Amino acid sequence: MRPAHKFPVKLKTGEMPANFVRGFVATGLLAALQEPAGRATPTAGRTVLKQALQGGTALAAGCAAADAWQRQDLRGVLMAVAGGAAGLAAIDYLARKSARRNGKREKLLGQEETQESAA
Repeated sequence: MRPAHKFPVKLKTGEMPANFVRGFVATGLLAALQEPAGRATPTAGRTVLKQALQGGTALAAGCAAADAWQRQDLRGVLMAVAGGAAGLAAIDYLARKSARRNGKREKLLGQEETQESAA
């Protein structure tokens, strides 16, 4: 019988979510402040949300990697970095998929409005 494998990244309970929230809030505030006040677009909110999610994910992964590095756990470092990269890729994929779907929906709604005004 094989012994159960432990997860290589050992963090205190609640530390990973706290790091994510720190990164999410900090990046969200920075991204929101980078938008010029007079040029708010309909997609600006989505862009800020995407950047905030990516910032939270990156900070949580970075903190996990740093903790593993201090313990000289190279496998844990690699797992934290790979998990962070996978999280960033997933956020980017979902944001693109959502933008494509919403773009088609907005285009269809715009065509309906144009057809109604022509009649």
